[in-house]
Amino acid sequence: MKCRKVEIDHLFNRFETNMDANMDTKRAFDIGKPPKNFNFDAPPMTGVEYLQRVRLEKRKCPKVVVSNIDKTKFRSRQTVTVDEHNGFICARPGFEPNPQWKEEQLELFSSSKINMFENRTNLKEKFERRDVPKINKFEEWCLYCLGSDKYRLMYGKNESEASNDTKTASVSKKPRMEDVCESNPPLLSVILYMNQKKITKLLSYHIDWLEELGFSHCQGEWLYALLVGLEKPLDPDTCAMLRILSRSCSKLRNELTSADHEYLKPLNLILSIISEYFDQKDMSDNFIDNKFK
Repeated sequence: MKCRKVEIDHLFNRFETNMDANMDTKRAFDIGKPPKNFNFDAPPMTGVEYLQRVRLEKRKCPKVVVSNIDKTKFRSRQTVTVDEHNGFICARPGFEPNPQWKEEQLELFSSSKINMFENRTNLKEKFERRDVPKINKFEEWCLYCLGSDKYRLMYGKNESEASNDTKTASVSKKPRMEDVCESNPPLLSVILYMNQKKITKLLSYHIDWLEELGFSHCQGEWLYALLVGLEKPLDPDTCAMLRILSRSCSKLRNELTSADHEYLKPLNLILSIISEYFDQKDMSDNFIDNKFK
């Protein structure tokens, strides 16, 4: 019985210490903390007691469970060959993120998410909604996020279209929006007012621009901010989209010529967030290293 009490006390301690770690996951409702005299042996009398028991039992389970299967037993029955490679390119020696730096950055990312979700109402009172393009206007969003130079590279027009635009502009005496436009940073006055549908939509635009135009610091800021605003659990489409982003970033990292390149840390940060925070463990350097050792 004494051992049972020690086990329960240990679970209570883990419950207290892990409460903050789970705050970045959106809750359906708050069931509160279980009482100190919680009896594991007695059946739950209410729905709240049942949920508290489930939560405490969850603390005893490891985050990841791997089944050790002897695959050689099934080789004779194999009829289809599947390529297990997921498209992720592992870092070359010297290009992988420093473990301590990676841990610090992930803690900062997690605390940023917690702060935004917990204080959304107060932050909205402090930062008024900024005028931005409608979410279906992907060209206008490219101009807004990346500026006119990137916009022209992405959506360049031929001579006839440019000529028509020039005539229209001369008649109206108004400058075209794409003539001169600086990139806009991902301010709270924008991200706070975007729901999950808009965040995933804008994230999909950025992935397209990343694959077409390559990486830039302003786009790195937008990717980071959108990942801060992205909630868990992920639906299958969003999960697939993050994996595409991870593959693209790993490819861009692999094309860098120096370990001192200014884009190395931003790319490693995005890759670390996707693999660690959003649980895409197979899209990481450590997973690939361990798999083939």
